[in-house]
Amino acid sequence: MKKYFIVAKTTFNDSIQYAASILFRIGGFTITMLILISLWNFIYSGGENIISGYTLKEMIWYLLLAEIITFGSGSKVATNEVKDCIKSGNIAYQVTKPYSYPIFIIFKFIADTFIRFIIFLVVATALGLIFAGPLSSFNFNTLLMAIPIFFLSVLITGMIRILISLSSFWVEDSTPFQNVYNKLVLIFGVFFPMEMFPSIIRTIIRYSPIYGVSYGPAKLVISPSISLFKEVILSQIIIIIVISILMSIIYKKGVKKLNVNGG
Repeated sequence: MKKYFIVAKTTFNDSIQYAASILFRIGGFTITMLILISLWNFIYSGGENIISGYTLKEMIWYLLLAEIITFGSGSKVATNEVKDCIKSGNIAYQVTKPYSYPIFIIFKFIADTFIRFIIFLVVATALGLIFAGPLSSFNFNTLLMAIPIFFLSVLITGMIRILISLSSFWVEDSTPFQNVYNKLVLIFGVFFPMEMFPSIIRTIIRYSPIYGVSYGPAKLVISPSISLFKEVILSQIIIIIVISILMSIIYKKGVKKLNVNGG
C-alpha cells in the first residue's frame, strides 16, 4: 500500500506545478454556469416559486454542486493515460510491475484530482453565494456528511472512467464511450434533478451510478438528513464494490488477451 501513496504524492506534487493550466478551465466552467443560472432564472420568472420541490436558490446550488464533480474530476489520468498505455503497448510493462495497475491509476487519479476539485469548489461556492445566496440548511453537520460523500463520488467517477478505458483492450478508441457516459451524467444527474423525470426514469437513476456520482451528493447538501446520508453512502459503497469486481474481471481478461497475442 505504501507504494501507492508514494505514487499519489508524486502525482500531487506534479499537479501543483501545473495548477495554473486549470485556470483556463475555470473560464469555461464559469461561462457554463452563468448560462445555466440565467436559464433557470428565466424558467422561474414565469411565476413558479417551486419546481419539482426545488426553489430557485436550491436549483442553482444543485446545479453548481453537481457540476463541481464533473469539472473537478476531469483529470485525464483515468481516460487518456489508460487508453494510450493500452494502445501503445506500454501496458505490457505495467503488468510486470509489483503493483496492481488499476489501483495504481486510481491513486494517481485521486491525487491529480485534489487540487482541481478544490479550485472548482471555491469558484462554484463564490458563484452560488453571488447568484443564489447562502443555503439556510447548510451547517457544520452538513459539511461533515458531505466530505465523505463527495470523496466517494469522485472515486466512483474515476473508477468508472478507468473501467471504460480498459475497453481499449478490445476497441480501437474508448473515447466515444467516455463521451456517452459524460452526457448521461450531465442530462440525468447535473442539468436536471432526479425529481424532474418520469417515475420510471427516476427508478433507473436511483439504481444507477448517477445517483451516487451527482444527484446524491448535491441533494444531501441542499436537503441534509441522516437518512439521506445513509442512503447515498450505501449506494456509493455498493457501486464501488460492483465496479471493482467488473474492473478486476475486465483487466484480467485484457491481460490474458495481451499474453495470448504475444504482448
